[in-house]
Order: sequence, then C-alpha cells, then structure tokens
Amino acid sequence: MNKFYTIAAALLTTITFAQQSTSFEASEGFTLGTINNQNGWVVTEGSDGFVTNQIITEETASEGTFSFKNANEPSFGDQWFPIFGAVKTFDAPADFNNFTISYDVKATEKLGSDFEFTLYAIDANEEFVPVAGIGIENRGFIYMIKNTNYNFDYAAAEWEINQWINIKIEITATDIKYYVDNALQGTFPNTTTLDILGFNMLHNNYGGDAYYDNIQITSGPLSTQEFAKSTVSIYPNPAVSTVSISSETEIATVEIFTLNGQKVMETAQYSNIDLSVLAKGMYLLQATDTAGNTTIKKLLKN
Repeated sequence: MNKFYTIAAALLTTITFAQQSTSFEASEGFTLGTINNQNGWVVTEGSDGFVTNQIITEETASEGTFSFKNANEPSFGDQWFPIFGAVKTFDAPADFNNFTISYDVKATEKLGSDFEFTLYAIDANEEFVPVAGIGIENRGFIYMIKNTNYNFDYAAAEWEINQWINIKIEITATDIKYYVDNALQGTFPNTTTLDILGFNMLHNNYGGDAYYDNIQITSGPLSTQEFAKSTVSIYPNPAVSTVSISSETEIATVEIFTLNGQKVMETAQYSNIDLSVLAKGMYLLQATDTAGNTTIKKLLKN
C-alpha cells in the first residue's frame, strides 16, 4: 500500500487580509485537472509523489462552471482520519478577532467517506492545530469541531446525497459560530485565539466524492508589519544550487521548511545560501529580521 504524508504550511507574515472569493473558475486562473500548485493550492503527498485525484472539474458546480472535487483515491486504502485532499495557505494570516468563511459542498454517497473542512493555525509549540472545522459525516450527519482535540458536536441539520448545502463559520475573539444554509447550528468558545493560516478539505477514503465551490472569506484588518512582503524577495527562484535574499531590513535568520512543516535548514546567511542538501521540490523559506518580524516566500528547488 502507498504511504502518505499529511499536508500543512508554515507561519506567514501578518499583513492586511480583507476579502477573498474562490469559485475555481477559469477566469480566476484555474484549469481542469489536478489542483496541485494551482493558485497556491497543495495536495496530499504520497510515497510516489502528490496524489493525482484531487482535481478541478466541470462535472458540477454550485456557481459557474468549475468546482473542486475532493475525490476518492482508489490506489490507497481507507484511513483512520481525513488526510486526502488539498490545502490552501493564505498569503497572510487572517485575524481571529473577525473572520468569516462560507462555502458550498455536496457529497455523492452515504456510508462512505467523512469529508472535513478545517481552518488551522500554529500554536506556541509550533504545532498545527484546528481553529474551527466542520465535517460531512458519512451517515448524513454534520459535525462541528469544538477544540484542538477535535472534539465535536453534531448539528441539527443533516445533508442529502448530491444536494448542495452552504456552510458558514464565523470566528471572533470569544466565539465560533457554525451555520448550515444560514441557520445557526452551534456556538462554541474560541479556545485557540490564534490567527488563521489557511484551510484544508480532506477525506478518509472510505468511498464517494465531495465537491466544493463558492468559497467566500471576509476578515478584519491586521496590523501591517514593517517587514512586509513587498520589502523582501528571493532570487533566483526557481533555484538550482543557491538562493539569496534581498530585504530593506537586516536579516537575522533564514529557515527553510517542507510543505508538511518540517524544518530542513536554518542559517544566519542570507546571500548564496547553499541548497545542495535539499531534494528537488517546493519549500517555504522563512526570513526573520533583527526586530523579530518574519516573512515567508515559496521556494522551488530544481
């Protein structure tokens, strides 16, 4: 059986985040086929490379023509937890004091997979934790994640095969509220009070597919750090043997992470950083200046 590796992301610089809309349409730069590396999306990675069945499709859509298909992966077996799918890391963390996300979802069969949509953060131990999340459970139930231990309560609302429903999650400094088709299903304390780094859409591969569409995000403004994305660049990118950093502020440390959050390099050097120890692939380069501000850039090693 193929091995798998869960997907995650590294901490990003805090800048203003206002509104974002994704319907997976061609007008937004999406093309049919695997969603991997389209507009910053990354899919689950297996021992033979990234899984190929997480795709942009024109089979169905709640709005427009395309949607994302969180599909069954027939070359793998069933799993204890939802791990197959795609992750989207925000360009900057979203403020937990004022954040709303909504999306449309439908599943194709019952007594198959559980499909889970989770907003995530990094805690003080540098571990990835769920801020909030909601699941389409295989028996027709809908569950709402309450804390970082993935404890949950069931919603009163349920789902039916091949019928679109709308999910909305509202997050403030004190509360997390879950809605199904605009009806409030549950209110829970915000136990993390952490800024939101992104979200993933995963399943446990017991059968069937889910489709996602019309993702709408609104977040209040965060304070902009002086060490903003526009002041930092890395070159060359893609890189073959070395990479350098250009910044308006003095760089103190540089760290390089895999896409599943594993640190593979740390150095105080910011010019001609030797990449010979790294395998080919996509990485996240985090630069920290002498004032303690950080920024992240995607780095492709060829």
